[in-house]
Amino acid sequence: MFTLIEVPFHLGLEDVAVGKGPRHLLAAGLDQLLGTRGMPALVSHVRLRDLRSQGPDSIVDVNRTVKQSVQQAIEEETIPVVLAGNCNSAIGTIAAIETPRLGIVWFDRHPDFHIPETSISGNIEGMTLSILTGHCHEELRERIGMERIVSEHDVILACFWDVEQGEKERLEDSWINAHPVDSLGLLPVALDQLKQRTDAIYLHIDTDFLEGVENPANYIALVRETLPIAAVGVTNYNPDLDPSGAWKSEILKALESLRPRVQ
Repeated sequence: MFTLIEVPFHLGLEDVAVGKGPRHLLAAGLDQLLGTRGMPALVSHVRLRDLRSQGPDSIVDVNRTVKQSVQQAIEEETIPVVLAGNCNSAIGTIAAIETPRLGIVWFDRHPDFHIPETSISGNIEGMTLSILTGHCHEELRERIGMERIVSEHDVILACFWDVEQGEKERLEDSWINAHPVDSLGLLPVALDQLKQRTDAIYLHIDTDFLEGVENPANYIALVRETLPIAAVGVTNYNPDLDPSGAWKSEILKALESLRPRVQ
């Protein structure tokens, strides 16, 4: 059983740009799609607790509430699926997971492995995987309540193709198991190896990865069939850029593969 956690924020701002995505996915019936025995998935909603917070403070506020919502879903013995605008929701999500040997499988067009020194934009979204593995923004991570970083050895980055300079060199120097979109043949082997080192994983699905692969649902299903999933993050759908709803339909089709196949 799944609990869908709606996090309608874009860099701490509610219901703008990709922050609109979670509401649209729910309205399209994602709770029914991920339901069990005819019952829809549970749904909870994250909102700012301090309406005066701005910038990094609002990101911390949102992620602290994400952490609480994910903890509650796990206590209720459901798998939390965090529907968020931005990838930084992964910080609050992972902060809530108490699995000692936690791994990450990260599907994204971009590696999100910048640090402030390599990022041109300074956008925290492009640094999320670096934050999770302990390379930058330690204060932000600690304020959110993520006490343990995830080892690079236990991270698989897959289906990416849009890599910037600086980030490219950092990735090559890291222990992250990287599988770009044109080199996915060994991904099943990497997942099997990760299974030996971890007890569960956080599965991150940045919806822009769907653009670069054929049958993206197959890759999500491959992860589900290989590794225990502690939590899922779904990010970066902007309905303003999808007036026909065609992209939303593709996302729903891919996310349906989170459900076990009926025998």
